[in-house]
Amino acid sequence: MLDGDRRRLALAYSVLFSLPGTPVLFYGEEIGLGENPEGEGRMAVRVPMQWTASGGFSPVAERTPVSTPAGPYGPREVNVEAQRRDPDSLLRWITLLIERYRESPELAWGAYRVLETADEAVLVHRADAEGGTVVAVHNFADREARAEFVLDGLDEGQMLTDLLVDGTLDLPPDGRVSFTLEPYGTRWLRVSAPDEPLEDASAKGS
Repeated sequence: MLDGDRRRLALAYSVLFSLPGTPVLFYGEEIGLGENPEGEGRMAVRVPMQWTASGGFSPVAERTPVSTPAGPYGPREVNVEAQRRDPDSLLRWITLLIERYRESPELAWGAYRVLETADEAVLVHRADAEGGTVVAVHNFADREARAEFVLDGLDEGQMLTDLLVDGTLDLPPDGRVSFTLEPYGTRWLRVSAPDEPLEDASAKGS
């Protein structure tokens, strides 16, 4: 999918987990598991899970009813064991999304609203639930983009805590937020009071 482009894959799954509805993954998606076009029918996509570089649970090459993909999607290049150790892997990214999604009831139960932005490549949507607010920002362009939007109806002195990377943004009194996103960049921002623990902020929407 997406030619294995890590940046676009990260964006696609961020959108999946932040939009309304229940996110669903087919096994292997979390590591970018490929397909075997030589397989007949549905067997082409139902390849074995690639746990290690040999494809199985041990260093011994295993025989399976369905052959694993070859080339850049083969088990030597794509496997769980390696991605668990790689902080920039797709597996670690999807694990983070799952953790943050579980900590953000606004995304599961909240009222959604798409916010106006200056750049058509940027999608910003807001989810509110029982006093909690999370804003998801996505750049669909292969270039840097400026995310500019307004958050209204919030108390003064609030800040935006980034849930996917370390960092915070001050929320101006007029609610106007502006920052730059890298190509295919994404941010999940929680509205919270200064010095408010992340756990307490997420509990507001539960």
